[in-house]
Amino acid sequence: MSAVPAPAPARDRDRRTEVRRLIDSMEHAKVISDGHFSALGMLITDASLSADEPALVECQDGLQWLHRHYLDVNALDGPQREQRGRILGLIDVVHWALKRLPSGLQLALQPDGHAARFLLAVYRRQGLSNKELAAELRTDETEISRVGRRLLSAGVVWRRKEWRHNAWDLTPRGHQYLETSGLLTEDLAEDEPSGRAARRAGPARSAAEPAPRSPDAVPQRQDVGLPDMDHPSPSPSPEPPPRSAHG
Repeated sequence: MSAVPAPAPARDRDRRTEVRRLIDSMEHAKVISDGHFSALGMLITDASLSADEPALVECQDGLQWLHRHYLDVNALDGPQREQRGRILGLIDVVHWALKRLPSGLQLALQPDGHAARFLLAVYRRQGLSNKELAAELRTDETEISRVGRRLLSAGVVWRRKEWRHNAWDLTPRGHQYLETSGLLTEDLAEDEPSGRAARRAGPARSAAEPAPRSPDAVPQRQDVGLPDMDHPSPSPSPEPPPRSAHG
């Protein structure tokens, strides 16, 4: 049984290089060990979570190359059939990992839509709850749950439980999507002084429209004001009596 070669120092390699080195070792091994499959499985998982497309493509090509070795064998023994099955299983995993990348999902979020604003809010502050996101996006928690499920299925956010509330975090895939989609650039532009002031001020209100008040606000006293004794206002002239119908 061939031993798995010791990994190279992190500073001398990247994930794609590590995948290639591991698959080369598997190709030349007489029997592919459990250690080989475990190491490759961890690399696939890390590459998927980090949206490392080059490493996943390298892994897919290498596994397909390994599988070709079993096509020319007329009769596979038990260990060989098991190895072929595990290789085919990893090919399927890598295939779906590539499909789940932001580029494969073809996410096209509108900058002003709830989904894009959801991602940006979680980017600015990790661990926001449904209630806090609803306040940030000026919508209700039902809409937040719906949008959150969509982003969760795309793999760009994580959801965890904090006591009785959901807490949302951005995944490495979510970070990559924000950077490649241009949403992060637009968000930074809005954070400039003029954009930030306009965003905090909200939509402009007409002079006749009263300002919104919190339901918990304490009613303010209305200052009626005292008459100016130095400049008293003239008394209103009495209204003339109504004229008789006969003149």
